[in-house]
Amino acid sequence: MKKITIKAYAKVNLTLDVVGVNGGYHDINTFVTTIDLFDKITIKKRKDSAISLKCTGVEMDCSITDNNAYKTAKAFADKFSTNGVDITVQKNIPLGAGLGGSSADIAGVLNGLKTLYGVKDSVLPIANELGSDSGYMLSGGYAVLSGRGDKIKRKVFDKTLYFVILTESEQVSARASYKQFDKLAKAYKPCTAIAEKALADGKFEKFAKTIKNDLTEGSIQIVKQIEFNLSALKKAGARAVVMAGSGSATVAIFDNQKQRDEVYKKLKPLYNNKILKAKTVKCGIIG
Repeated sequence: MKKITIKAYAKVNLTLDVVGVNGGYHDINTFVTTIDLFDKITIKKRKDSAISLKCTGVEMDCSITDNNAYKTAKAFADKFSTNGVDITVQKNIPLGAGLGGSSADIAGVLNGLKTLYGVKDSVLPIANELGSDSGYMLSGGYAVLSGRGDKIKRKVFDKTLYFVILTESEQVSARASYKQFDKLAKAYKPCTAIAEKALADGKFEKFAKTIKNDLTEGSIQIVKQIEFNLSALKKAGARAVVMAGSGSATVAIFDNQKQRDEVYKKLKPLYNNKILKAKTVKCGIIG
């Protein structure tokens, strides 16, 4: 095999509880799932040790050597003594949206390289070194993440959820969001365990009333439009609404496609290319 193409899927935080600080990092509990929004990553073997990277679609916001896809390929080559590669990333996941685009690319490159070179060893240590939730992204699906996002408890649900996602051109970095969270110094009641059980029990109404994201108030201080978009989703008829990760995207969650499509239809004329439809997806290769 000389070339491989991988779909690197985005994720949605259905809940996010900040539960403490440990070693300078925030500890979280978050109920997550992967969705069918993805970056397409093509990796081609080289005969030398060079690594090249080309990105299309969403414009890259850093130098090539600072891009996580490049850093991942270099870390893999250093670890397993492989040759270099040419990487092309068709970027569809918005940057700075809280949808895990950077972590998805780390996982996608690792999964692709592991398959391309027939490596049997786990790539999880590389994923954890490069991104806090990249280990989860290697295989995706429903899970509850804790610690820095690196402790994974996978959940087996047959339930398909549907999403309307509102994106913004303004980005929110995780660092900035957590800094604002600390400034606010507010305590929030944990919701992750209750929300996860409600969904497992098929009680979507309880799930919808329970979910929250502790970073929301802080991220609104950075991008005011987040608050407006959350309100717009609710006014359009969404019962379960939450900010994605550290923002700036906002997400409405539905337990059926018809209701999702009705809300999408109402908001599409207002948001144009800033509105997306998605659903849960099972994906990935366990690292």
